Amino acid sequence: MNTDEQKALYDNADKFINLANELAKSERLALVGAALRFAAARYSAYEASLQTKTLAAEKDEKLQIFAEDFSNMLKINIEDYITVQSQS
Repeated sequence: MNTDEQKALYDNADKFINLANELAKSERLALVGAALRFAAARYSAYEASLQTKTLAAEKDEKLQIFAEDFSNMLKINIEDYITVQSQS
């Protein structure tokens, strides 16, 4: 991913995070988090469907790719919050 794509990724992610933070003002945090994960899963399934004409045959491969991607992103962000917590 080049620098422009990475900036766009973070800028777009911030838009979703800002919306989640706004929703969390009137909804339970766990509900907002679950809704965000559901939306990510639903959109990822849509994305996968557009990437192939044989989604049924590629289902396990797509699941693995998206799960690994999410897991890596989650690990990085949890490590960031561990650092933040240790500094306070």
